Amino acid sequence: MTPTPALAFTLAGLLLAGAPAALAQSSQAPVARGFGWKDDRPAIIFGDDIYVGLRTRVVMDWRGFDPELDEDRFKLDVARIGMKGKLTRHLDFELEREIDEDGEWQDWKDVYLNWGTFDAVAVRGGRFKIPFGLEQNFGRTEIDFVYRSRASTQLTPARDKGVAVHGRFFGRGLTYEAGVFDTDGDLGKLSEPQFIEGAEDDLGPTYGGRVTAAVLRPLVGKDAALRSLRVGAAYTTGNLPEGLNSLRGETPYGFDYFAPVYVKGRRQRLGVELDWTPGPFGLRAEWMQTREDRLKQGLGDVDLSDFLGTGWYAYGTWLVTGQDKDDSISMKRSVLRGGPGAIELALRYEELGFGSASKEGTPVRNPRGDHLLGNTDRIWTAGVNWYVMPHVKVVANAIHEDFTDEQRTPAAGETAFWSGVLRLQVVF
Repeated sequence: MTPTPALAFTLAGLLLAGAPAALAQSSQAPVARGFGWKDDRPAIIFGDDIYVGLRTRVVMDWRGFDPELDEDRFKLDVARIGMKGKLTRHLDFELEREIDEDGEWQDWKDVYLNWGTFDAVAVRGGRFKIPFGLEQNFGRTEIDFVYRSRASTQLTPARDKGVAVHGRFFGRGLTYEAGVFDTDGDLGKLSEPQFIEGAEDDLGPTYGGRVTAAVLRPLVGKDAALRSLRVGAAYTTGNLPEGLNSLRGETPYGFDYFAPVYVKGRRQRLGVELDWTPGPFGLRAEWMQTREDRLKQGLGDVDLSDFLGTGWYAYGTWLVTGQDKDDSISMKRSVLRGGPGAIELALRYEELGFGSASKEGTPVRNPRGDHLLGNTDRIWTAGVNWYVMPHVKVVANAIHEDFTDEQRTPAAGETAFWSGVLRLQVVF
C-alpha cells in the first residue's frame, strides 16, 4: 500500500501524542533496574553497566518540483527500529533495521559489537560505516539539511561488514579509525548487475582510515571560539572488478546525470574536512575525490585515463534562539512548555562532477571514451530547522540545482531546477 499524506499525519499524530508523556518520564530520576530511560531514550536496565536502549526513527517528506517532475509528492524516507546498549562495562552494541512503507523488513543498517575498555584503542566488528566522510558519518536524522550533500551520498562508501580499530587522545583532541571491510560499502557497489560474469566476487576488500584533530585546542583558552575547530583527512582503497561498475552522479531524487562507465583496477578515495561550532554558529566543509582505474577498457584492450569524481560542499548554520551548536541542542523552552523550541537557519553550496583525468581530444559521452565529457550538479540549499521538542524536528528546504550538460538532466534541455521539501522526523 502506498502511504498518503493523511496516513502520514495520522502516524505523526500518534507519535507526537506520546511525546509529552515521554518527555515527563525522561525527566524523572534514573531507574536502577527495569524499564526506564537511559541517554534520554526508553531502555530496559539490568544494572549500571548493562542495559538495552530501544531506538526508533520515522522520517516523512512532502516534496514539490519546478519544473514538474515525475516524482512522488510524499515519501516515507526513513522507518527504522533497533536497539543500542551495553553488555558489560567493556562491551557495547547496536542493532538497527529498516522497515518499508508496507511494514516489511528491509536491509540491516548497523549491526556491531564494540570493545571499548580503553579510550586509546578500541575494536569494532560487524556491519557499520567505513571511516570516510564527515557528513556521511552523521546519521540521517542528525544532519542539518533534508539531504546529505551529493558528494557525501555518491562518493563515500557508507556501511559494510568489517573490523576496525579506533580511539581518541587528549579528550577527543585527536581521533582515529582504520579498518578492513568485505566490499566497498552500500554506496560503493551498484545494485544492478553491472559486472563482467564472475567478477563481482572480486569486489573488495576495501581498506579505509580517518583522522580528525582539534588542531588549535592546545594554543587557545578553554572559552576561546577556535577551540572547537576540527580538521580531518580520510582515505580508502579497494579492488575494482571489471565491468560497468564505476561510481555515478545521482540527484537527490534519483536521476542519474552521469551514468557508470567501464572500469577495472582499483578505486581510491581521498577526503579532507573542516568542522567548527563556535557558540550558536556552525561551519562545515568537505572536499573529496574518487579515482577509478580503467585498465584495458579501451578498444584493443588499451588502458584509459582514470575516471574521476570530485565533490565539495560548504555550509553555515545559525541557531537564532541562542543555543550552542553542539552534539545535542538543548532547548530553553520547548513547545510543550510554551516556548519556541530551537530554531536554526542553514545555507549550503555544493558541487559534484564526474569526468576523466585525460582532457586531450574531443570529449565524448561514450562509457569507453578516454576523454569523457563531464557533467556537474551545482546546488544551493536554504533551510530552516525547527527543534519542536525533544525527539521531534521539522525541516524545510528550498533547493536549486544547475547542471553543466543540458542533455543529462532530469528534463532534457532544462539545466536549472527548483524543489522544496518539508520533513517531519521523530527519533527516540
